[in-house]
Amino acid sequence: MVRVSTAVRLGVACLALFLGIAVAQDERRHILTDIPLANDDIDAVAIFPGDVDVSSGFPSSRPMKILLGFRNNGESPVNVTHIAGSLNAANSFAFYVTNFTTVGVFTTVEPGKEASFEYPFVLDKELAGHSFRLAVTAFYADETESYASTFYNRTIAVNDPVGVFDTQTFVVKLVLLALVLAVVYAGLVYAGAAPALEKQIKKALGKGKKQPKQVKKLNKAEDRDEWLKGTAWKDGKGQ
Repeated sequence: MVRVSTAVRLGVACLALFLGIAVAQDERRHILTDIPLANDDIDAVAIFPGDVDVSSGFPSSRPMKILLGFRNNGESPVNVTHIAGSLNAANSFAFYVTNFTTVGVFTTVEPGKEASFEYPFVLDKELAGHSFRLAVTAFYADETESYASTFYNRTIAVNDPVGVFDTQTFVVKLVLLALVLAVVYAGLVYAGAAPALEKQIKKALGKGKKQPKQVKKLNKAEDRDEWLKGTAWKDGKGQ
């Protein structure tokens, strides 16, 4: 009897431990793991500020913000609780790259009213040069149920940081340029056109210009005789 009681207690303890681990894991689950359905009475649209142009891609390492336009067309008040965003693989939404910070809103929107909310995020510069699926979702609830509306869900291109000099890219391009020039020069040498090219380069740089003609400086007497040469004054006729 004692052995059975001990086994039962051990089993209950193991079950409690298992349930405790499951509850802890459930508490740590991200808000985007299980997204509830949207409420048909809610209109949620995404707007980017006028000073941000994302038509050609999103700059990395720059604080960005997306505005949520939220309208309650229903008959009951709705409490907007959170906004969360994620970056997923472009071809597989189930594979997420990163989750952005979850922002608490906790604002009630009355029936027939609308409100706007701001959601900030930053794209890591290591993601530049690739395309991802950006999804931003608003979570809200009425008196009975919880809902969520993904108001932005598009594939975006992540660009290099704006105004940041990429030393690594510059060095790579410089090396490639040097290799191209070396190949071109080797081709010219092989074709026998290198001497002519060098001559043209020297001429363009001014090394092939003729030296200015030296002018002999005369003294006053020589200058006078040179000026009167071939005249009556030089021959003594003008004396």
